[in-house]
Amino acid sequence: MLPEQPDILWTFVTIIFSLFSLFVFANVIQHCRTKAGANTTLWGAVFGTGLIINLLLTNHMFDLNQQEQLGFISWQVMAVFLTLLTWGVFFKGEQIEDQSPPLIRAAFFYSTISILLAGYTNWLPQQRSDPPPKAAPVDVSNLTMEKYVEIGDVIVFGKERVAGSKAIGKGQCPLCHTFDPGDNIGRCPNLFGVEERSHTRVKEDRYLNEPIKVGETDGATGIVKGKADQIPEDYRRNDPSEFTGEDYLRESLMCPSCYVVKGYGKDGDTKSPMPVISKPPISLGKFELNAVIAWLQAKDTPGEFGAVTIPLPGPDDIGGGEKKEEKEEGEGPLFVTGAEPIDVMINKLGCPLCHTIPGIEGATGELGPKLHEKINAPKRIKDPNYKGTAKSGRDYVRESILNPNAYIVFNEEAGEPYPEGVMPQDFANKLSVNALDKLVDFISNTQPEG
Repeated sequence: MLPEQPDILWTFVTIIFSLFSLFVFANVIQHCRTKAGANTTLWGAVFGTGLIINLLLTNHMFDLNQQEQLGFISWQVMAVFLTLLTWGVFFKGEQIEDQSPPLIRAAFFYSTISILLAGYTNWLPQQRSDPPPKAAPVDVSNLTMEKYVEIGDVIVFGKERVAGSKAIGKGQCPLCHTFDPGDNIGRCPNLFGVEERSHTRVKEDRYLNEPIKVGETDGATGIVKGKADQIPEDYRRNDPSEFTGEDYLRESLMCPSCYVVKGYGKDGDTKSPMPVISKPPISLGKFELNAVIAWLQAKDTPGEFGAVTIPLPGPDDIGGGEKKEEKEEGEGPLFVTGAEPIDVMINKLGCPLCHTIPGIEGATGELGPKLHEKINAPKRIKDPNYKGTAKSGRDYVRESILNPNAYIVFNEEAGEPYPEGVMPQDFANKLSVNALDKLVDFISNTQPEG
């Protein structure tokens, strides 16, 4: 059962409670009509009110997810208990105790067993927390260039593409980039024709001098601009004697701020909002990063690989990245169990790509809102434009994770809302219940440092 869905057991219990209230109302009216002197109007109003309350509670229960139902069911349990108590008062007050049905005692027993059973089943894990099996290693001995380019495509878009939905792979590229002519979402450059541009751009005056000059070191990554032989050894190509279009693509992935396309940067186009994809949270190794470059070189000429300058990898090329654990991520479907430390969870989910998150090292993304939710969440719930269902800051954070489009934050710096649909919509399938609670607890308490 996914956390954003109603729980079947709680839904069944709330329907039974309403049917029970209906039965009690009908039973009281029947006794009032057969007993002389019974105050039908009074008792009808009392038990009619109880029936209406239970029906309203049941109706509201259908609008809640399983976590919200777990807290709300206590109100209906109280309503049913008061109905039972008042029912007993009715038989005692009208002096017809001997006519009280065994259902009163049975209802108490049934309610107790149902509540205990419901609590136990919701205490059990709602999803398996076993991590997915690791995929078999790539056999480079029989790898063709066509297959290598296909691996790059999978890193960019994932293994499965569903019509009408945004496909996003481990590389997270489609969050910001587009790839077809005429398609531009305005966040980052369209990558159609990037292979051709890679050969001419390195000769442009703007590339040679902005935002830093060729030969200078980028402070954020430590990479020397325009020098193929200065790329970190794990990622360096075999013959870096000259700087080529391939090197420009590699530099763009590993040092986004070495060159910023005009109109797509921060601070006067001197700082790129793009993350370094060879570092967390993406952490592509040499094999993966080169596969993406091969795909970029071949994507505009399907079926032809003459423009690909990346050589086929050997056994020593599989790896790279900062840590072995980071290289292994992404081999299977992404799933967070909740046993991981919170910083590992957040990096694994890719949150730092777009968000600045206090308390998480390296989480300085600027493509999405800053996560200062201890302050922001209560304010957004009161926003007249808010159309969600959250009643508290914690509920708002949960809703934002499971249903990101419920409220689109306004980007005051840009003077317009952040784009809708950029944040992945499938986090419910990537988080166990424990992981979701842990993530909500942390983000609900984030606030500006200092």
